[in-house]
Amino acid sequence: MAIVPEEWIPVICVDPSTVVGAELFNPNAWEGGSKGVIQSCWSEYAVLHYCVHQLSEMCEGGDKICANNIATIQDQWKQSKFDLNRVACLGQQPDLHIRIEAFFSGVKSLLDLIVQILSTDRVVAAAIDGFHRDGDVYGGRVLKALRNNATKEKKAVAEKIDALISEHKKKWIDRVIAARDQLVHPAKGMHQLMFYLEFTEEHGALIFVRAHPPHIESTPIHKFAGDILDQTTVFCSNLLKLLNEKAVSTR
Repeated sequence: MAIVPEEWIPVICVDPSTVVGAELFNPNAWEGGSKGVIQSCWSEYAVLHYCVHQLSEMCEGGDKICANNIATIQDQWKQSKFDLNRVACLGQQPDLHIRIEAFFSGVKSLLDLIVQILSTDRVVAAAIDGFHRDGDVYGGRVLKALRNNATKEKKAVAEKIDALISEHKKKWIDRVIAARDQLVHPAKGMHQLMFYLEFTEEHGALIFVRAHPPHIESTPIHKFAGDILDQTTVFCSNLLKLLNEKAVSTR
């Protein structure tokens, strides 16, 4: 990371993916330490948005991406047929694996960043440096700080933010962090980061049907990621509006 003097004015040549978060995370609408937090959130949101777009392209183009995997399995079939009812053909694609892990890490990093504004904007007197657990409760330390260490002048705001976080924990936050933990510490025999290659036998030939992307629960990973990105956007927007109504465009 480049380190420049604080008094310098940053001039950033942004990637097109960054533009989508410009209204949501506008550093010019914030002051002091909050300005830096918002700038970091903007960068992380842009990377997350870019990652979700790439995941969608890869999963929707799975047949093409897995062409070599498909050819390898069909060649094996020609040499020695196997019982299709007893095998699961999987296509390993490291690029897909990397992007899935990046997606989950990106969501967690954005949560870690945005809650820091509760300290910089003096909502709580305690120092908050991430969306950390308290026991088995995801974000439990943040909720505890909002309930026990809210500053007098922003106690009402702290209560609203507590309710907002609790609502989104039930909707998606707990679910996505649990899925991330499952990927980081997978159970033995799990192949959730590979394409499932569907074949059928016709007249003695092995016919490829479709490359199915990995699923989270019963949802294809790219659709899951798109939904979580939407939920993340709503959460961040509502949180920032509670702190600074003028900071988030309502267009």
